[in-house]
Amino acid sequence: MVPRHRCGAPSPSGHWCRATAKHIRAWFRLRHGQEFHMGGISLFILGGTILSIAGKASPADSAALLQQAGIEPAGPVSVTRWRNVGSQNLLMADLIALAAEIGRQAASGTKGFIVIQGTDTMEETGFLLSLLVPADIPLVLTGAMRTADAPGADGPGNLNDSLCAVRALSGLALGPVICMNGELHAVRHVRKVDAGRIGAFASPGIGPLGTVVTGRVRLLQRPLPQPGPYPLPDPANLPRVALVTVGLDSDPLLIAAFASPDWQGLVVEGVGSGHVPQALAAPLIQFAKQSPVILVSRCGGGDTDADGTYQGEGTAAHLIANGLIDGGPLQGRKARLLLTILLARTTVPSAIRAALVPWAGLGLLTD
Repeated sequence: MVPRHRCGAPSPSGHWCRATAKHIRAWFRLRHGQEFHMGGISLFILGGTILSIAGKASPADSAALLQQAGIEPAGPVSVTRWRNVGSQNLLMADLIALAAEIGRQAASGTKGFIVIQGTDTMEETGFLLSLLVPADIPLVLTGAMRTADAPGADGPGNLNDSLCAVRALSGLALGPVICMNGELHAVRHVRKVDAGRIGAFASPGIGPLGTVVTGRVRLLQRPLPQPGPYPLPDPANLPRVALVTVGLDSDPLLIAAFASPDWQGLVVEGVGSGHVPQALAAPLIQFAKQSPVILVSRCGGGDTDADGTYQGEGTAAHLIANGLIDGGPLQGRKARLLLTILLARTTVPSAIRAALVPWAGLGLLTD
């Protein structure tokens, strides 16, 4: 008898429980009951709820995953347990290495890639990969909001949809997409907007790129091409970039805490269209004289008021006119990743500013 914890999770011996095997097998079946032939598809497992039983991460390795799934591939198959952590514990170094591996496999003929991970930082993982992986490489990220043993577990359906999507997206150069709850989302726009519901992902103001229903993939729109990809940075020498979200009566000490040589950059999420309390204006402008500071809105959608509809100390127009860099519609957590990658290439202020101009102006048709 396979030893199990009381909750039904596998024991530390590494065996799978019956429920896990059942769900893994279901992931690789089409809805009409046939095996999904994964020729040319590479699957990377990073961990997360999708591979958990009652909150315990599965200990299975790649060989066990294939065996329990009962896959009979029609072509080359690569299933790799890249990491086995909650997504809050993923490191940028993990994802830089993953981007390098995706590039190597794509150069060797792999046709598409799927990344399974926890949902908490999936939007950031996807965006970081979009900065490092060419857009013409089909790449789909997916996970689950419910554990594999939960009633109505969404993992099998999400992975099934991802398998369909990664093939259908070949040749479209959409860059990485997130596939959750029957929807495809561009990583630049998508956000996790709910901590627990199945429909936890949305692209506010934009909507999904497409849908996956009973194996049929429908494209609804195409994202604008974005700058990149950028050279892979040295993961051992990544610059430190802080993210600060401004709120009502934020204390200037919030900015002073990062005004040291230990921090090479700062992203500020201002209220509304990028404004900050007057008391924060001077320390931010001073910080921008020594290190790049990107200004975005904390709303998660919409633009900064770089044109100056609002005037006065602490407004977006005042801050940008005095050295802060306009982040346009970028979300703060993604602007932080972008600035990290840019600073890994150069610390020249004019070069950083020039590299961010096209990001702030994405889709802008008028000055």
